Amino acid sequence: MLKVHQLPPFPHTSLASALRVSQRHMAVVNLRGNSQDPAFVHGVQQALGLALPVSACTTLANQRLRLVWVGPDDWFVLGPQGEQAALGAALRLALGDQHAAVTDVSSGYFVVSLAGPSARDLLAQGCPMDFHPSAFHADQAATTHFYKVGITLWRTAAPPNFELLVRRSFIDHFWQLVMAGSREFGITAESGA
Repeated sequence: MLKVHQLPPFPHTSLASALRVSQRHMAVVNLRGNSQDPAFVHGVQQALGLALPVSACTTLANQRLRLVWVGPDDWFVLGPQGEQAALGAALRLALGDQHAAVTDVSSGYFVVSLAGPSARDLLAQGCPMDFHPSAFHADQAATTHFYKVGITLWRTAAPPNFELLVRRSFIDHFWQLVMAGSREFGITAESGA
């Protein structure tokens, strides 16, 4: 069950600028392998039906899955909650005895969505990156921090504007920072267990 929090904005702020924030569990699989190896790239595409993003700081998605580049040989595969075993099995089968690692890390992360005209402003309060659309495009990804909370984030083509992968052990602290930082423009936040 979701618990909905609503904080009104400061009196001088329009409700239209309110930030919409949600948190959800998803299947999160960490994938490691050699992106220079055509067999590895083909195996991932065969298993997931989605091309592996091999360019730095990119992400690709279809209706069901998202692949997020984390490093030259490191990706997160995100899918519907409860599908981590199936995703892992499909990857292991397609990759066979290749030098690769497939690890279910779902229990260690939440996915947080930030939407609305104030999403970029909230991120700018605690993150040193430039989130202007001319600098951080749709389907770009980065591993950075929000204040002192390590995050992996990406910009989506359609609302929500940003999605963040936050470690479970930091989620309460992260929420406190979000609630405090969004006070100036108001917030509608759904937080789940």
